[in-house]
Amino acid sequence: MLLYNVLTSIEVLVFLIINHMPRYPVSNAYFKHKAKQYDDVDKQYYWKLSDDLLWWNLQKFLKKLPKNFRFLDAGGGTGRWSERILHSYPHATGVICDISSSMLDVAETKMSREVSQKRLALVCQPLEEYVNTSSFDVCFNFHNVLGFVKNPKLTISNLAASAKKGGYVISMVPNLYHLLFFTISQNRSSEAFRVMRTGMGRFTNTMPYIHLFTPESIKKIYKQASLTTIYLSGFPITIYPFFQETQISGNSHGLSELLGDKTIFNRILKVEKSLYAQPDIASRGNNLFIVGVK
Repeated sequence: MLLYNVLTSIEVLVFLIINHMPRYPVSNAYFKHKAKQYDDVDKQYYWKLSDDLLWWNLQKFLKKLPKNFRFLDAGGGTGRWSERILHSYPHATGVICDISSSMLDVAETKMSREVSQKRLALVCQPLEEYVNTSSFDVCFNFHNVLGFVKNPKLTISNLAASAKKGGYVISMVPNLYHLLFFTISQNRSSEAFRVMRTGMGRFTNTMPYIHLFTPESIKKIYKQASLTTIYLSGFPITIYPFFQETQISGNSHGLSELLGDKTIFNRILKVEKSLYAQPDIASRGNNLFIVGVK
């Protein structure tokens, strides 16, 4: 037992040293490989459901903003969400800040074709280094961005500083409890124990380790950034991605049969909408969706 504890301590120490080294080269390499295919997730049934729910949730807050609101798409990559906002809200302007030049190259090509360049700026910079004080009505980060950054607390602090008084900071972050479920269901119990010891994990062996969050831990980070949490929910709540959905393309057979049926898809979407923001199920879901106000 003593030897096990010593080995475990050494393992954790090595793991923490590696993951507190500069993560930008690792993240850059990971997303450079995925950049040109990243938008293919639109073809996966699970992510189509997730995107529909995310857009429904996001619009609740966008509709409360001034007509000419300004947004920060933190870690926005290829601009999937910036593009949707700019098309739906013709007076809105924004900034995408991302560490990956490869992802931003895709965004630039897409935006120059479909959206006026005057409405969107692209910034290639780590989120821990980007602050544009009191400039944005809403700052958001989606799909594991906060998991990939080197310092989640500093990142949220910067987003809070960049938001205007009364502005929103909206995050969609990886749920620690879901990754425990996922790794155990994939027969990777040793990975589950690592998640519990370090608070970091990964869905596949080809991705970097990412920070993971619980409802309480993300609320604490928001509070430390002087943000008042007004909305917190699991996301999605009733349905989880399978292994294939952790890849850029392809649909798992079970989810394909389920969500490929438009009637069932819409029923699940309706159930999901009815469950959001209920605190007793906030810990469920692939991700956590949190909204804070400055």
